[in-house]
Amino acid sequence: MAMKRQRDRKFFGYVKVELQSQSPRRWTWSVRRDTSDMVAFRSDAPYACAEDAWRAGQQVLTALEQGTLVDRQRATVGAD
Repeated sequence: MAMKRQRDRKFFGYVKVELQSQSPRRWTWSVRRDTSDMVAFRSDAPYACAEDAWRAGQQVLTALEQGTLVDRQRATVGAD
């Protein structure tokens, strides 16, 4: 079953979370392609903690893997 899900994926990538500012600590995420490290999507708004940024990035990555259209409004939901 896992192999079938792998083949059905429309996008192969990963989420990268980076510290944007030290004081106050703010985090951003980006979704990057596996093959080229090219940024396919990034957050517009900063997050107060790395875990929240990672979760938001994972939601976008999942949508891209399923071939769901992701708009900018959805990508920033939950940001501080």
